[in-house]
Amino acid sequence: MNQKIDVFLKIIELGSFSKAAEALFMTQPAVSQFVKSLEKELDVILFDRSSKTIQLTDAGQIAFQYFKEMKKLSESMIQSIDELMNEVKGPLIIGASYSYGEYILPAQLASFLKAYPQVQPSVHIKNTSEIAQEVVDKKIDVGIVEGIVEHPRIVCEKLTTDKMVVVAKSPHTKISSETNWIVRENGSGTRSATDRFFQVHRIEPKKTLEFGSTQLIKGAVEEGVGITLLSKWTVQEETANKKLFIIDEAQYYYERDFYLVYLKNPFQLKTMETFIQFIGETSKIGDEV
Repeated sequence: MNQKIDVFLKIIELGSFSKAAEALFMTQPAVSQFVKSLEKELDVILFDRSSKTIQLTDAGQIAFQYFKEMKKLSESMIQSIDELMNEVKGPLIIGASYSYGEYILPAQLASFLKAYPQVQPSVHIKNTSEIAQEVVDKKIDVGIVEGIVEHPRIVCEKLTTDKMVVVAKSPHTKISSETNWIVRENGSGTRSATDRFFQVHRIEPKKTLEFGSTQLIKGAVEEGVGITLLSKWTVQEETANKKLFIIDEAQYYYERDFYLVYLKNPFQLKTMETFIQFIGETSKIGDEV
């Protein structure tokens, strides 16, 4: 019906079938046929054909008002979609695991917002499994997680490599299965990395304490409750101030990869597309920490 509406509105705008035909590069009979077809669809008469000038019937007046609004809405919709697809602006919901979200992402976001100040980001710190599920549920636009996420609807791209180390209250701490180990909860990327670290180094802790926060773990280690495996990113301040110590880094370490995850979609919004490219280019930091 769109072309018929355009013809109808052009007739009223120019006050003549012939002028509308000329403006639309159509023949006058073709214009008349479009009007008849529109009248048939609406089951009304739009023009008073007994008048020598263009006169609308009552039904034509109603149709004119609604078609004008429809055209405005259509143009507004096209403009909004164009802005959405081609301008870097608007909300962006990011999910990030603790290590990356607290220690790496803030500086990256600051740089991103300098380049694209109209973006309105919000960051949700969650564990890997929660982020993956919320990406699928469309609650999060893009996630940064520890480890590969295997899901048919998710794109998973490597960002950077993180080095994890054993930290303790004392620099003389011995690493063994007899030591109390403090670990993250199941479902977190740090917990998965810790479990693999135990397997690689054949450590079978007799006692583990499970905490749901890296900050809580660091506090417990500072109090001498046990030792833990954490990202070097997360303990930079504590090791610099000698509140925590890295133990035998040359032998006891674990490297894990961080990945960018987002829904498979052939039509990415410009804001998403730009952020994905930016975060990929600025995440080559794993070996610098």
